[in-house]
Amino acid sequence: MKRITASDARKNWFRLLDEVAGGEVVSIQRGGRTIVLSRAPSAQDAVEVPDYSAILSAEHLEEADQWSWEWPGPEGELKPESRHR
Repeated sequence: MKRITASDARKNWFRLLDEVAGGEVVSIQRGGRTIVLSRAPSAQDAVEVPDYSAILSAEHLEEADQWSWEWPGPEGELKPESRHR
């Protein structure tokens, strides 16, 4: 993280913006306070969600938000339980 004063930020504002756009995080000190500049995450920065379809298997998986899991104990198997019976 780069640390600078507000006066230096004002003198070098456009260079500073270019650095932040390039991924640098900048801390600006002004009046005893700290202001942090950082680039907002873009769609390109998003982490791709893994495809778990090969290891998840249950009936009506597309309705997973409507059921919960039931675990009968160490000897049993974890099974989905529908909330809408």
